[in-house]
Amino acid sequence: MKTTVPVSLIFFIITTGCIGPGGFFGDDEPEIIPFEFDLTLDDLWNDIPLNQTSASDIINMTYEFDKSPRVTNLTEIGYSINNQPLLLVEFGDYDPAVPTVYFVAAQHGNEPASVDSAYLLARHFARASPEEIDPILEKINLAVFVMVNPDGRDNGTRGNSNGTDLNRDHMKLLEPEGKVMHEAFHKVHPSVTVDMHEFGGVGTIIFQVAAPQNPATHQDVLAASYVLESDVIEAINEEWGFGSVTNYPPTTSSQDSSIHRNHFAVHGSVSLLFESAVSEEYSERVRLQSWAALAVIDEVADDPDYYLGARQSSDEEGQEGNDIVHAYLIECSDPATTETLRILMDHGFDVGYKPDEESVTSIHYETFLPRSVFPNGTVVIPMDQIGWRVLGELMEYTSTKDQHYTNSPKERGQDAWRALEPVNYEIDNNVCNID
Repeated sequence: MKTTVPVSLIFFIITTGCIGPGGFFGDDEPEIIPFEFDLTLDDLWNDIPLNQTSASDIINMTYEFDKSPRVTNLTEIGYSINNQPLLLVEFGDYDPAVPTVYFVAAQHGNEPASVDSAYLLARHFARASPEEIDPILEKINLAVFVMVNPDGRDNGTRGNSNGTDLNRDHMKLLEPEGKVMHEAFHKVHPSVTVDMHEFGGVGTIIFQVAAPQNPATHQDVLAASYVLESDVIEAINEEWGFGSVTNYPPTTSSQDSSIHRNHFAVHGSVSLLFESAVSEEYSERVRLQSWAALAVIDEVADDPDYYLGARQSSDEEGQEGNDIVHAYLIECSDPATTETLRILMDHGFDVGYKPDEESVTSIHYETFLPRSVFPNGTVVIPMDQIGWRVLGELMEYTSTKDQHYTNSPKERGQDAWRALEPVNYEIDNNVCNID
């Protein structure tokens, strides 16, 4: 008797893959090919470009890192004015007991070498052998903002497509790229931040390094920044010779919080500025940036607890039981107060007054001389809206496009005290009867 298999049963067998060990058509399961970590440190040096890579090529090549299992996150953290993606590449498991080292490349579009260097650094960590990378990522996390200003890179301009200098925009945050930099910083919470640039220097100086110079920076963060600065200078000198590296002297303009390294140092991150001289060949500038970047990573990996501790000291300042600057205190009788309050209002801050005669343990914001007696009516500027900025940084802008400052309270000799304990105050934006 001939047996007939119902059509419905055949369809069931086919769709459930039950015909033979290889399926109905004999197909095998697709073979999973493990990711090949195929690069060495020599490849980084051998692949340094002779000329700058285009913004679009950097973006497309950076997307390739997403294939690496070592990349924790590859994020389009935001977009430029011309809608180009701003890419953040992260490595490590972000254990809070491990410091994060964070590189930011080329806020200035006409300083291109740092972008190629940042790309090569991220590529090295994405693809280099486990023997080279795994021991480092056991001690640190790494984040690389590969290209902050792709529009400026395309245009060959310092500023973005609006003509704004992004490295003078960290207080006012006029531009989308600036807002993204702040979002990325708070996302990765770095213990160490490196801002990568180039400068027009000539002669024997081929590289400049600068630690933060903002006086409001936590002392542990400032000390660690100078230790790291010295280590980078030593690493460059060992390779290129003494006299080839310098650092910036402190100036009024180099201290304000519109500048990347100062702004994020005030917010708790050990910070450095890199600048390779454009008088060098392009490939040499990339090599210098890469060499200095690896020196930073080596130093932090050698002593991770020191750099993590500096960040934690700043973060914990102001928590219960620590000496916190709860407010700034200034007097209505000070000739500089009227203009200072106007600038504060322009920045959108609320102010108030002290409604009692209680003493307040305080120090002068610049001379650090102590004071405790402040009368009823003393102006109070709450720190929960200013953060760790020194009062002298709250300046007015001379232009919306080129954020250089003038008329700061410091320049006008404003006397102010930083309160080291809570201050009772009442909000009154007409304090001192200022119209």
